[in-house]
Amino acid sequence: MSKPLKPRFRSVWVFHVDASACNGCDIEVLDVLTPFYDVERFGVKLVPTPRQADALLVSGSVNRQVVIGLKRVYEAMPPKPRIVAAIGACAIAGGIFYDSLAVYGGVDKILPVHIYIPGCPPRPEAILFGLGQLLGLVNQKIAPRTIYATMGVRDRVYGVLSNERLYKDLRYYLTRYVGYYDREYILEDMLKIINSAKTLAELREKIIDRASKIRDPRLREVYSIAGGFIVEKIREEIRTVQTKR
Repeated sequence: MSKPLKPRFRSVWVFHVDASACNGCDIEVLDVLTPFYDVERFGVKLVPTPRQADALLVSGSVNRQVVIGLKRVYEAMPPKPRIVAAIGACAIAGGIFYDSLAVYGGVDKILPVHIYIPGCPPRPEAILFGLGQLLGLVNQKIAPRTIYATMGVRDRVYGVLSNERLYKDLRYYLTRYVGYYDREYILEDMLKIINSAKTLAELREKIIDRASKIRDPRLREVYSIAGGFIVEKIREEIRTVQTKR
């Protein structure tokens, strides 16, 4: 006979923050609090102020107008345990707004996240399961895994990038500097340079050579900065793969 699970906390008081969500996840969080699901039977209680909260439930991709308020809410919580739960796809990684200039891409870019509850929006049962893991009432059935550096997308036009995430990172980086309109042709040009290079040293030389031939000093700086950014990203990926091996 297996031993009963020992809860980590006897009860958890939570404070909910809407970080620019569409209200889909917020409705599901409220649904969990209704008598039908009755999350309070597990000792989870919604409180009106972060000063009383043990955990912070954050929904929505964190936009630039919310980030300061979100940090202040986190700092207003008691020092321990200060648990943060990301509710929904937007809070986990930005959702469909991943490469938007308006958002940071996920709560973990701003605050340390302890538990992720996926879904768009997550069902009330999923939220209950996540809170159950937090309390220690249920075992974790899904182990976290990282596919950033191990799964390549080599059948596309990313070339040396070999990873769709790196491609999106470069596109997002260019968007911050030149906007949506100019991003596309600069990105296409840089992909040609990346695909023609066989090593990182050769890639760096080709980007420097391409930047030196551009008359516009603003574009020349964009090529130099974005080139250094993607070279460093590729180096990090190679280092990660070698460490795992």
